[in-house]
Amino acid sequence: MIPYTYLLKHIPTNKYYYGVRFSKKCKPEDFWKTYFTSSKKIKGLIKKYGKKSFIFEIRKIFKTTNQARNWEHKVLKRMKVISRDDFLNQSDNKQIDPRVQSKHSKGKNNPRYGVKLSKEQKEKISKSLQKWNKNPNNVHPMLGKKHSKKTIDLFKKINKGKNNPRYGAKITLEHKIKLIAGRNKYYAERSK
Repeated sequence: MIPYTYLLKHIPTNKYYYGVRFSKKCKPEDFWKTYFTSSKKIKGLIKKYGKKSFIFEIRKIFKTTNQARNWEHKVLKRMKVISRDDFLNQSDNKQIDPRVQSKHSKGKNNPRYGVKLSKEQKEKISKSLQKWNKNPNNVHPMLGKKHSKKTIDLFKKINKGKNNPRYGAKITLEHKIKLIAGRNKYYAERSK
């Protein structure tokens, strides 16, 4: 394993993506040959424009996974990529931890526990949600698609019993009424 960070540039859109690779068998020589990032945005651009629409550079090589992840976070935070339009990164990736990524963690065990969003991040999220809610043509990316039986079984398994983040939670009648009212308001506004 040779953890590393990389910088991608998508030539047609002139946008960048800074990432890290730290899997068990990773090595810089495999980048853009067998590994094309975990970013859904990058995968979408590859599908639309092809792999040759990107140029890339391996930025730094590390001895340990933690060194690589910490460096990536430091760079993304320093460059303020979340609030920039020329970057495809949607977070500074500090919250991603392979040990807890597949678990439903609460409180202090949650990798996002105690993380505060900057004013710029909050404004960007707010604008994005407002734009989404005002456009009646927005559709969920899964609309018209179905999960495979394997995926459904996996969801059932990881969300069953004590693994479910809502396990043991009780909703009061007042809370149920508020949830229903909120849902009705949301759909009423979207249908205008």
